[in-house]
Amino acid sequence: MNIQYQRHSVYLQRSWSFIHKTIATASLLGLCLAVTAIAEPLINRDRTIAFAENNNTLAQLSDILAQAAFGDDQLTRYAAAANAIENKRLEIFRAAKNNSNWIDVANLAESQHTKVCDLSQPPDFLVDLCSQLRSFTEKEIRRQGFTNKEFNQITREQRQNPYLRGLIQSKQMQLRNSK
Repeated sequence: MNIQYQRHSVYLQRSWSFIHKTIATASLLGLCLAVTAIAEPLINRDRTIAFAENNNTLAQLSDILAQAAFGDDQLTRYAAAANAIENKRLEIFRAAKNNSNWIDVANLAESQHTKVCDLSQPPDFLVDLCSQLRSFTEKEIRRQGFTNKEFNQITREQRQNPYLRGLIQSKQMQLRNSK
């Protein structure tokens, strides 16, 4: 019986040791998870802040480069051309809307996901109006001292750069208010 007691005692000791190690491991794992749960947001927040600061710096650099690339005079001339072209477009649009076929043409263009002047077979009344708009646009771009390529480059840049777009819009407002 004494031998049996000793075997059970050894078995109990080993089991108890195993349970003790398992609890210690589980506690350590729980502690690690708790520390991770607390520390990870702090680390990620620092990374997020650093990333945001870098993006902000890059955006500011992009804004400065855009302004330097085009210059104040160029942006003022671009704004003047854009205003004149938009006014002519609105004038042409009003004339087009007076035609009895306008609704059908507008619906056709919308269904084809295109502009009315870009329809493959526009009605006669629209051919002349679109021709007037294109001719005016080209003349205005040249009158302001741009080539089509230069004008289109600024157009693309301002679509991608909110700061540049804001500068141009501000200049457009100044030009409208000075009239």
